[in-house]
Amino acid sequence: MLILWQKLTYLTANSNFFIALKAFLASITLLIPGYFLGFSEFAVTAVLGIVAAVISEGDDSIKQRMINSLLALVCFTLSSLLVSLLFPYPLLFLLGSCLFSFAIIILGSLGKRYVTISFATLMIAVYTMLSLSHDAESATTLSSHDFNPSSLLLIAGAGWYFIISTVLLKVTLYNPIRERLADIYFSLGLYQQEKSKFFSQTKYDHKTIRHTLSTLNINIVNAMSECRTNIDYHVGEKDISHELQHLIHLYQEAQELHEKMTSSHFHYGSLKRNLNNDLIIAGFEQVLKQLASACTQRGHATLYKQAYQHDHGLTWSLAILKQELLTLETSLEWQLFGPLKLLFRNLRKADELLINSEPQNDQAFLVMAPREQLPVIQRLGNALHLSSPVFRHAIRLTLGIALGIGIILASDLHGYWVVLTTLFVLQPSYSATRVKLKQRISGTLMGIIIGATLLYLFPTERSQLFLLAISAFLFFYYLRQNYSRAVTYITLLVLLAFNVLYQQGYVVTIPRIIDTLTGCSIAFLLAKLVLPNWQYKQFPKYLVEAITANQNYFHEIIKQYVSGKNNDLPYRVSRRKAYVADSHLIASWKDMQVEPNDKRHKLNHVYDISRRNHAMLSALSALGVHRNKIIDPRLQQDLALVAQLISSALEQTQNTILSPVNVDKAYISEIESLLKRYENDGHKHTLLLIQKLKQIVEITEELQVMADDMNLVAYPLARA
Repeated sequence: MLILWQKLTYLTANSNFFIALKAFLASITLLIPGYFLGFSEFAVTAVLGIVAAVISEGDDSIKQRMINSLLALVCFTLSSLLVSLLFPYPLLFLLGSCLFSFAIIILGSLGKRYVTISFATLMIAVYTMLSLSHDAESATTLSSHDFNPSSLLLIAGAGWYFIISTVLLKVTLYNPIRERLADIYFSLGLYQQEKSKFFSQTKYDHKTIRHTLSTLNINIVNAMSECRTNIDYHVGEKDISHELQHLIHLYQEAQELHEKMTSSHFHYGSLKRNLNNDLIIAGFEQVLKQLASACTQRGHATLYKQAYQHDHGLTWSLAILKQELLTLETSLEWQLFGPLKLLFRNLRKADELLINSEPQNDQAFLVMAPREQLPVIQRLGNALHLSSPVFRHAIRLTLGIALGIGIILASDLHGYWVVLTTLFVLQPSYSATRVKLKQRISGTLMGIIIGATLLYLFPTERSQLFLLAISAFLFFYYLRQNYSRAVTYITLLVLLAFNVLYQQGYVVTIPRIIDTLTGCSIAFLLAKLVLPNWQYKQFPKYLVEAITANQNYFHEIIKQYVSGKNNDLPYRVSRRKAYVADSHLIASWKDMQVEPNDKRHKLNHVYDISRRNHAMLSALSALGVHRNKIIDPRLQQDLALVAQLISSALEQTQNTILSPVNVDKAYISEIESLLKRYENDGHKHTLLLIQKLKQIVEITEELQVMADDMNLVAYPLARA
């Protein structure tokens, strides 16, 4: 019995499985009574409402879930009512659909939860169109009635799912936070595993490793952002539960681990050339791999609500490595031994963080930064601007819906799957649209092949209703992790639904393929031709944001070298923003790689800049990891001056991007002359600080030269 309960815990901890399970329960509780009462058609229509309801759902507290469910139902009702009223009047229907689509997409600018609601609302609109286009009697009836019976069933199905989901929410209230936390620790483990290759005896290309690390860092930052959003939904509660306190503590611990793992203490290539000791190098590789494994174990323990069992083999390996390092202290120059010692200290602190990650009775978490949320009017105002990605996407999607409906009206076809395909495939960026397009086409073809086979093998209504419920489960299980498979199962669901509703399972297969290809073509052309967000225009803007964030992070670090180490709010906020800005920069370069050849302006140059910015962030992280109060007043004064000069150099780099200016190297030379004063300093910590500042100065100089070729004068959109 205990084993069965543990397996159930594992399954409910997987949000994909749990969402799919809720959708299956909602579907089967409608399909079974509908079958025995002779209302299978009504039940199948309601299941389509369940599909939209699941897509509209976010990760919220119980109170907020109820509010969002009511808001979604209101939007669904308005959408379906509008389509039902205007459907008999083609021109009004076309105009009304476009205006409503644009307005509902702009609503998504209010926040992440509104994005899902607006998308699901458009789905309900298209489902209503589908039901009307396949029922000629409905179109006649609508001239004298306000509402379509299919619309009521769609909304009823959505409402039924919201009831089941809200009731079950208490069981898995904090599961979304746990899952995002687990993703963070899993990603940290992968990052550390890749970083261990710097010490491997096998010859790896260090440039390739750095590229992989910067890409893996995007996954860490995205998981942290989602986790933070989920935590924000609950921190407004009056009494924060002990479980939530522990989860917040783990989130803040993950931030500390992230800073430690991304920090860079030296050039790894020069280390292997200058350190003739394979045992030490292999020891660091082993410790990094064990730390990666420990992060993965911490992720599993968090996800499955288990006590974390720390791998004491990691602690033992660190003790052995410490002894080996002590034997080298007198024989190695401090310029080489110092960074090794700091790296060891950094790894030991990471080990201690993981050991102490289990909740204590008196455990308290640090104050969370307040959510940066603009007033509703201001957010809508910002969205209603040509430079807004939401506004541009709204225009593209509105045109896509207009083209789809226009083609149908002009050709007298009933192919509203064109509109639905365009809705699913068209994404805010060209690169995302291209990925979705391939997945949609392959998934649809596979779904039709499987669907036609199943219709032949299982001709009875009972078996098809059961397969329909299974298809709904599999669709939602794969929706977030494998879109191509999800499309396969939603296509199968649609074929089964049409066979039950209209006995047209086989009839719609060929039109379904044609509609899918047509909708994908419309989405692709709109993403490429209508207000595209080409990354060569956006990259300079992201670079300015990254340099600004690095500058603020550097400023907060240096403050603590004067005042003493603490994890106050300004420091943690500046650190988080620097990591987010860096991930945006790398993501922009990745998106540029899949854009058309004539839009990949200076792709290699963009890559070099992205890599150097990540190197800058790694150097800053190393400064942040080892921040400690400096006692020497002269060094304090010079450090403040160096920090001011580096900040000025970074600011000059921003200005170079914004407009072509002559780079003033006086900042760099002045910093170098200041740092030379301490080259022979007897204080080892001072020498290490100077080394790291020199590295930051070198990267700053490189970024200045690179930025001169990346100014925004040629890119007025990005400047706006």
